[in-house]
Amino acid sequence: MEKIVFRKFLFDLIGFFLLVSLSLSLITWIIQSVNYLDFISKDGHGFKVYFSFILLNFPKVFSKIIIFSFFVSLFFVINKYQTNNEILIFWINGIGKVKLINFIIKISILLTILQIIFVYFLIPKTQDYSRDFIRSSNIDMFTSLINEKKFIDTVKNFTIFVESIDDQGNFQNIFLKDSIETSNNQIISAKSGKIVEDGSNKYLNLKYGFILDMSQNDVDNTKVIKFNTTTFNLSNLKTKSTTKPKIQEMNSKILISCVKNFFIGDKVNYTITNFRCNEDSSIKSFKELFNRTFKQLYIIVLGTIASALIFVNEKSPKNYIQKLTVFFTGILIIVISEINVQFLSFSLNNNIIYLLFPALFFFTAYLSILNFNRSRS
Repeated sequence: MEKIVFRKFLFDLIGFFLLVSLSLSLITWIIQSVNYLDFISKDGHGFKVYFSFILLNFPKVFSKIIIFSFFVSLFFVINKYQTNNEILIFWINGIGKVKLINFIIKISILLTILQIIFVYFLIPKTQDYSRDFIRSSNIDMFTSLINEKKFIDTVKNFTIFVESIDDQGNFQNIFLKDSIETSNNQIISAKSGKIVEDGSNKYLNLKYGFILDMSQNDVDNTKVIKFNTTTFNLSNLKTKSTTKPKIQEMNSKILISCVKNFFIGDKVNYTITNFRCNEDSSIKSFKELFNRTFKQLYIIVLGTIASALIFVNEKSPKNYIQKLTVFFTGILIIVISEINVQFLSFSLNNNIIYLLFPALFFFTAYLSILNFNRSRS
């Protein structure tokens, strides 16, 4: 019977946890997805790149919601059991309060392990995949961004101005500035032109104009070339979107290597897979690793704090205040878990203190519960 009771409690908790976490994640994800519409409207990427990017960002959003949603779910389920007197099922079957609390802590530990695996391995992979779609994508929607009498600088090191566009897509009075090659700049002026497509490639056919070819290394060696027709290849244009991987997208092994190098190693700057390891990036790596590991330990702390609701007497006139105290204590711990990382530095003594915070909070909460239970028995 004991197993059945615990199983029902676990299923109730898992069901409500999934409902809360998925609902909050979807709301947050949709809001972020709207913000990412700039990939189409400003950066010129196609819808395939946009949807691939936002879909691969959902696991990251979900992982950030887990700590909060777990506490809220556990608080709600215990409170429901208390209000409906379902909690009596445990006492009737000889399950003590401490045993139930230990069961909740075991659930918290299991979720913490799963969350660490999730954020340590899966999230960086999906984030890197999402960034890879941008790295390898063409500026599919670039042509639709070209408007009359506007300087369009959507593409990196490339600017285009068109005075007018007719119904057939013909441009009149075109101005281009091409700085894609670091050693040379080109300024192109043409009376007319039109974009044509050849498979996946795009070209701008220009008529009647001139090309001003300037070398940055030799200013005096400037050439002016007149043309009747010429073709400018638009397929090599690169996006202004960030393609370099962020710290949050880096493999955990790379971050660990950088942290070891600057905290206990030779403190040598080096570059590996688009990641520059230096003093600044090492502390950022340390903070990111904290988020992936120690921060997740706060799940156990929150599980212990929420379990204190078991001791709330529904018939007591102070039960509402006691519930609010438990709830806002949990919220305070969540806030501390978010800001804790900001205080990490190269100071080993300070870091040890901040790293021990989750253990300190857990033992304080757990011992307080044991003392309270002992005083009530």
